[in-house]
Amino acid sequence: MRDSMHPILKSFIAGSTSGLFSTVLFQPFDVVKTVLQNPRNDRKLGIINATKSVWQQESYYGFWRGLSPVSTYQYMYFIFYISLTQLIYSYLTKNNQTSMVKSGIAGFSARCITVSVLMPVTVLKTRIESGQFSYTTLIRGLSEMYRLEGWKVLCRGWTPTILRDAPFSALYFMFFIKLKNIRLLEELDNKQPTYVFGCGLLAGGLASCLTQPFDVIKTSQQLSKEKLLLIDAIILIKQKYGILGYFKGLSLRVLRRSLMAALTWTVYEQLS
Repeated sequence: MRDSMHPILKSFIAGSTSGLFSTVLFQPFDVVKTVLQNPRNDRKLGIINATKSVWQQESYYGFWRGLSPVSTYQYMYFIFYISLTQLIYSYLTKNNQTSMVKSGIAGFSARCITVSVLMPVTVLKTRIESGQFSYTTLIRGLSEMYRLEGWKVLCRGWTPTILRDAPFSALYFMFFIKLKNIRLLEELDNKQPTYVFGCGLLAGGLASCLTQPFDVIKTSQQLSKEKLLLIDAIILIKQKYGILGYFKGLSLRVLRRSLMAALTWTVYEQLS
């Protein structure tokens, strides 16, 4: 029993440690991206103006806006996601028959479960980062949303979040495993941290670009104080920003998700 629990325990420790460290380091990218993607801003913002807006509101503290509840979210998120991904992937490849399809299934399945379980915290996280909502703690924020807007607000944006995160995780883990198993040079050790980090960086960039529109739609829905249907969010973004609106914050998301995923999986593999 002890041996069977050992890999699970390692996954929890490695996943939580790497996830928490990455969250604190890259939180400013997420805050600026959320402000940038909000279709209800009085004026159209670029990255520089969005950054200035955060600074004007709360100085440099604003870039780590809501770090306590956000860290709690990311802590739980990485524990669930990384552990589930590894467990599912290990099960699918127990006969040492690895493939990109199995990697994709593991990433997709783990993210669907994780997103569904933590959806209420995802809504709270997005709202805190926008600077338009003030929630002092995780529990108080969730209870206030429920009290003022009903239980459905806790699941707002579930569809675009699934459409963003599940394909992202499937694509990312497929690319990551494939790249990690490629030997560029005979003497190159594909277990070296720099090699793993490079694989994670490239995989994260590719997956982020392909799923960006759903990130913008998700943010629009979750920042709405009234119910906003998926099609209404799509129309709202198109009317205000045009087609390019579905790619607002792409550079920030690519940078954050690529670096965060690369660092998280590198730290995870070194710890486990």
